[in-house]
Amino acid sequence: MSVDIDLVRKLPMFKSASGDLLSAVASTAQIQTIAKGQQIAYEGMSSDWFFVVLSGDIRVYKMSESGKEITLFNIADNESCILTIFSILSQKKYPAFASTQTELTALMIPAAPFKQWVDQHSALRDHIFSSLSGRLTDILDTFDQVIFQRMDSRIAKFILNKCNDINSKLMITHEQFSHELGTNRVVVSRILEAFAEEGAIALNRGCITLIDKNKLLEK
Repeated sequence: MSVDIDLVRKLPMFKSASGDLLSAVASTAQIQTIAKGQQIAYEGMSSDWFFVVLSGDIRVYKMSESGKEITLFNIADNESCILTIFSILSQKKYPAFASTQTELTALMIPAAPFKQWVDQHSALRDHIFSSLSGRLTDILDTFDQVIFQRMDSRIAKFILNKCNDINSKLMITHEQFSHELGTNRVVVSRILEAFAEEGAIALNRGCITLIDKNKLLEK
């Protein structure tokens, strides 16, 4: 069954697409829903599908041989994965891992026609280069934090990026926090407990509540 062409037309990737391309995408694509917590990509796999997230959140990350993880970037509504794109275009294996952080609904397109459309349509190529610029900034920022910033500063920044207002709650375990930042859970727990003692945050099981934004900004 074809996807609604109006849905395709509203996606940023296809906003400048021709009518012929929109029709081709609508007749080729399919919509898929994936449950929260599913591994949808792993390092070394073939990228057989291109996708655009319609709703939900995907975490893309690297994992060491010892099992330590660090988040490279997240993919949210109306976004696609630049690593998947380049895996398809270069016909190389996917270089990271990806898992769903919420229930996910995505527009799925087989790799072969997607690669053909990129070759034929400058609008798609322009979007890819724009997406690459943004993702490189995300990844370089991650490297900068890992190499140059203290862990307490990284944890404070992560909380502030997720909590906009006082009393905002971040639903995350210390184990998940350690995976996000590529560090040990014990280190995360120690720093979060220190923040709580200072009155910057409040800790409950699986939940961090922002209490004093200024104290975190000082980190």
